[in-house]
Amino acid sequence: MTQPTLYILDDHPVVAEGLAQLLATEKKYCITTGHHYSELYQYITHTIPDLLILDYELHDKTALDVLAYLRKKEIHIPVIVYTMHTEFWIIKLLIKGEVSGIVIKSDKTEEMSKAVSSILEEQKKFYSSSALNVVLSILGDHSAADSVSYTPSPRENEIINMLSRGLTSDEIAQELNLSKNTIDTMRKNILLKSGAINVSHLMRMAFIKGWITV
Repeated sequence: MTQPTLYILDDHPVVAEGLAQLLATEKKYCITTGHHYSELYQYITHTIPDLLILDYELHDKTALDVLAYLRKKEIHIPVIVYTMHTEFWIIKLLIKGEVSGIVIKSDKTEEMSKAVSSILEEQKKFYSSSALNVVLSILGDHSAADSVSYTPSPRENEIINMLSRGLTSDEIAQELNLSKNTIDTMRKNILLKSGAINVSHLMRMAFIKGWITV
């Protein structure tokens, strides 16, 4: 029986090699590592792995950019994102991007082994307990969100959606052709009107209320 092939992409070689060594102990997989997305793009021109493991941040791109590239090329590979990011909107976008698994780098090492086994052997998606807790944390905000009567204006809703994509005030200002001070003021007003204590809280509330459309 042919061994499943894994491709691990992380711009930190120590992380990629460490993950490869961890999975190699099971002696069930043929593993290749890469440190720049261009290496992956070159690799898949001649070989399609059975599973792709990606860091979220990859030089000037993210795992979401790689997922978009694969869709454009009509290459269908199950993907696990291995990340230190636990921001609600990042986890949400990854799930919406239909990744097959999410493992947080602070999780126990066996979580990655479980993820690979679940996806390749059981054809089931796998989200580590840490990743699931981020999503499930919104449930505790439902009662608070229900009491919010604020409805964002079209411009405020646009900014909320940009924040959900992880954009900074500078980036939002450039995209909307406004000053950073104007964006900062609008952000403060949105927090004040919504009753959110910070951006993370706002994103969870926005998800519940249906303000996020990305």
